[in-house]
Amino acid sequence: MGVFDWLFGKRREEPGEPLQQFPWDRRPSIYEHLKAHVRSGQKGLAEGGQTLPDEAQIAAKSTVRWAAGAMDGVSTHHMGGKNTDEASQLLKLVRTYSTSPTVRNKAKVYEFLVENHVVSAIDPFLEALREEAAVNHERVYDLARSFATESPAREPVKFGIALLGLFGQEQDIDILRTIGRHEEFTLFCAVALGNSCEDGESELWELAKHVDGWGRIHLVERLSKTENPDIKDWLIREGYKNSIMFEYLAYPCAVGGSLLEAMETDEIDDDLLLSAAEIIKALIVGGPAENMDDYEDGAVVTHLFLNQMEKGRSALSEFQAVNAIRVFLSEKEADWQARGNRGWTVEKREEMLRQCSAITQQPHWRDRVLTGLRSEDDVEFDLAGRAAAVLQIDAWPFHWDRLKKEPLQAGRWFGVMQDCNDSRIADVVALAESSLPLQQIASGPSTAIGLGPGYEAHSSLGFILQDLGRFPRHGMRLVEAGLQCSTIRNRNMALKALSEWGKDKWPANIVSLLKEASEREPDQEVRRRIDNAIAGRPLDENE
Repeated sequence: MGVFDWLFGKRREEPGEPLQQFPWDRRPSIYEHLKAHVRSGQKGLAEGGQTLPDEAQIAAKSTVRWAAGAMDGVSTHHMGGKNTDEASQLLKLVRTYSTSPTVRNKAKVYEFLVENHVVSAIDPFLEALREEAAVNHERVYDLARSFATESPAREPVKFGIALLGLFGQEQDIDILRTIGRHEEFTLFCAVALGNSCEDGESELWELAKHVDGWGRIHLVERLSKTENPDIKDWLIREGYKNSIMFEYLAYPCAVGGSLLEAMETDEIDDDLLLSAAEIIKALIVGGPAENMDDYEDGAVVTHLFLNQMEKGRSALSEFQAVNAIRVFLSEKEADWQARGNRGWTVEKREEMLRQCSAITQQPHWRDRVLTGLRSEDDVEFDLAGRAAAVLQIDAWPFHWDRLKKEPLQAGRWFGVMQDCNDSRIADVVALAESSLPLQQIASGPSTAIGLGPGYEAHSSLGFILQDLGRFPRHGMRLVEAGLQCSTIRNRNMALKALSEWGKDKWPANIVSLLKEASEREPDQEVRRRIDNAIAGRPLDENE
């Protein structure tokens, strides 16, 4: 019995017009694009590989740009639900194509996929397809391979990958390995590889080393059930690291990687201790996934970590973890009775708080922080800045020096404004007025959100405006630019500053500027906030 018979039962042959050409235009296919950016011995994709052939079409559909795989990742993690209506429509189109594989029928399937998001419909579609007798499965397989390897649009590629996984053919493994290196498709390739390979776990592990965003999250969640000691070790040293949020993977890696067992040894190497620090901190932060309250071994692992830190470790990430533990242990509103049942007893908490205090008072931290504040590395500087706040070291002069070197680095304005005070604000405003292209920023209101490349100057202004409310009458030119900015966020931030100043501190011309802004405003919600500001009401009050 062939694979199609085994999967679906008796095959049904139907005559149909042979397919002569593909129903899409002749843009490069996504598969060929990705294949051209795979380099032997190089992780991920070569430069330019992340930009897919259909980027322009995707950008034209929405002003919101999602990171690769983000829309599907958010959908699967936070929205759930299955679109059975779309699945039914898709099955009908596929059934028609399998009966009559014409260009027109193939185009209908393709066009439906281009206009809809596959992730919400694919599971119910595959479930229905498994039970569908009136389908020529060889033709469905050909359709799947065609879409996976020849489509220039992403949704048909995802559909093709999902179908290839259903058939589980060894000949498709290299295709899945290649396409899976792009985060937009890793989820679909992970499922397909698991069905297509005898050693699917090793395939997923290898693919996980090539991605670091939503693809890494999907793969590691699957790998967290492993019994392979090498994969377990990788999970707690590397697997949890991703460019979205460590919080997504801290729990599955701590549990699946047996962090407790690794921490119970007397000698912990520097890399493992640093990883333990980052996992513990992410578990404490919590948020989108399981957190410290879900981790049965949390109290024991945390105590073992502090025992190691008392020996005089010096990584700033480890300092941040110690401070996070201190804050966690000091939470007054927490359910300590429930936590006590998981090992966070009163005695254990008191002991660990003593350890946190002793560790943060070790004299080498001050020198370590000052060294970090002089670093050109953004990550190192950020860690040092956070530690400086704990140690009551004034980091503002370091933020200020960095900002003056690169005033269009938006994040540097954030750091400067966080610790700005009345004696500093005039210099900050003067630098902003001289270095930011305010005329370009104040190009007139639109419905743009203003995130990503091309909006660096807008983001810089936004970081200033969001804290400018603490400094009445300072930065009026910046507020005016914000009110006329093309991005919704900056218009809201300008209104926030004015509201926090209070009407009694407004310049004489501000009401007329707000009335003009209200007349031009294309967003109804922002217009309501403008009118509230003019009336002296709270910005979010409903009339």
